[in-house]
Amino acid sequence: MSGSFDVAEALDGGISDRERAWAFIRSFAGAWGDRLTEGDGTPGAELAQAEAALGCSLPTALHEFHTLAGARTDLVANQDPLLPPHEMFVHDESLS
Repeated sequence: MSGSFDVAEALDGGISDRERAWAFIRSFAGAWGDRLTEGDGTPGAELAQAEAALGCSLPTALHEFHTLAGARTDLVANQDPLLPPHEMFVHDESLS
């Protein structure tokens, strides 16, 4: 991670809304590696296909994150990987 990104400074004042949260993630990603680009997100058609297969909509924040950076394996596939849409599932006990 770049020495020029100060997490404490970036979080000063907290994350008060969604726009600020996504701005923080964009800044963090740029410091971690390459800046986020439009091609770094999961295509909408792939998300729609996953939602159809699951039989439910993804939570808004998860959908937004996938749209922003879902294809960036350097950000989503490290310690606790984020499942790509085609691997998502719903536990049966969650359905009752």
